[in-house]
Amino acid sequence: MKIYKPFICAFVVAFCCMSQLSAQKYLNNPLPDAWNSDSQLLSTVSPADDKWWLSLGDTCLTALIDEAVSNNYDLLAAAKRMQVAKSMYNSALAAYSPVIGFGADWVNNQTSGNINPVSADPSLSRYLQANISVSWEIDLFGKIYFRAKESKEQYNATKEEYNAAMIALCSQLANNYITLRTYQAQMQVAESNILSQMAILDITETRFNTGLASALDVAQAKTVYLGTRASIPQLKAAIDHQINIIAVLLGKYPSDVYNRLVVPAQQVDFVQIVGVGIPYDLLRRRPDLRQAEYNIAAQATAVGIAVTDFLPSLSLNGSVGYASNNLDKFFDKGSLAFNITPTFRWTLFNGSQRIQAHNAAKAQMQAAVDNYNNTVLIAVQEVETAMSSYKNAIKQLVFLQELVNQGQLTLDLSIDLYKNGLVDFQTVLDAQRQALSYQNSLEETRGAMVHALVNLYQALGGGWSQNM
Repeated sequence: MKIYKPFICAFVVAFCCMSQLSAQKYLNNPLPDAWNSDSQLLSTVSPADDKWWLSLGDTCLTALIDEAVSNNYDLLAAAKRMQVAKSMYNSALAAYSPVIGFGADWVNNQTSGNINPVSADPSLSRYLQANISVSWEIDLFGKIYFRAKESKEQYNATKEEYNAAMIALCSQLANNYITLRTYQAQMQVAESNILSQMAILDITETRFNTGLASALDVAQAKTVYLGTRASIPQLKAAIDHQINIIAVLLGKYPSDVYNRLVVPAQQVDFVQIVGVGIPYDLLRRRPDLRQAEYNIAAQATAVGIAVTDFLPSLSLNGSVGYASNNLDKFFDKGSLAFNITPTFRWTLFNGSQRIQAHNAAKAQMQAAVDNYNNTVLIAVQEVETAMSSYKNAIKQLVFLQELVNQGQLTLDLSIDLYKNGLVDFQTVLDAQRQALSYQNSLEETRGAMVHALVNLYQALGGGWSQNM
């Protein structure tokens, strides 16, 4: 056995390595060499560490994320799953150690005298015995090693699951916070326009009372004014809804955070160059991609475990102790009892159970490979989409800012002309509606731009660095 053991172990190890190599050949979605973007806003520097939100300069958002990382129940549950996986890994490592036990018995046994044809007297035996037992499975063909390796890969996968939960939490909280500030900015736009529309309504009523305007002008001015006021309750409901979502992410009740979030704050405005680095280096840091890789390694190791089930096992069992019916002689040399039982077991036939287990392990490995390939495609798609959204949102923001300025200028000029009787009220009405629409679009686009930036962070699996 000493001669053949190295060759058998080498065969098993080689087979498991071949299983992992065969898994690699199914990875038919290599990462791209370059992003599908010619934007000058995207540079090629290595991404920075996390806490990217510090670059946004919003202290409220920073405080919220710190609270969420400490209190979010989904993240805490992911941490517990990681601890469970670590304990399972340590348990698998413990299989290398022997099992040692202690036992003590007081035996009081009498056999029937009616079953012995020689003597009809019953047999009585009374004695005390105590022993230490040892059981040790020798890792002859690497079964324990591969089980420990599988547990280690599964533990690594749960660590990446925790990292993914962390990134998802930060990005989800940031997106909801940005949405909250967008609604609040639109609320301020509506309130500002209400004041402007009240002033225009006063102008039309004054002109109507002096016979310079018709009742239709007053009705139209009042319609615009009331329409804008009608949007306020809907915006308030949307704001409350976002605060409720943020509270859940923080692991708190809405009443605990309402007062500090309901107060409007300046919307996050981040228009800077964002470096996304080399695609392969960046996407390899995505937790879901690394988790998929660890799952492949774990399933490939499971294939190796299924192979070792075809091989024999060797274990060493033994015990040593004392047994005596006289306590005074319990520790005498003659009371010593021991046994050593090396056990060699080899299952030669059990139907097709081992074959089917091996086939199932290979199928699970191929499923893990398919999941990896799909994860790569999704990762590339998410990064490409986020980069395109951020780039085009910046361009749209520039145009909308100019459009808002021109819309306000148009409104001011139309009001002056209307006062002098040079245009009808329809011109003022159109200018009012367009000015409100342009301002709302500006705030929506500003929020969409930062949303795209947050999505880019999540798609890259981490933060970015800035070109200064």
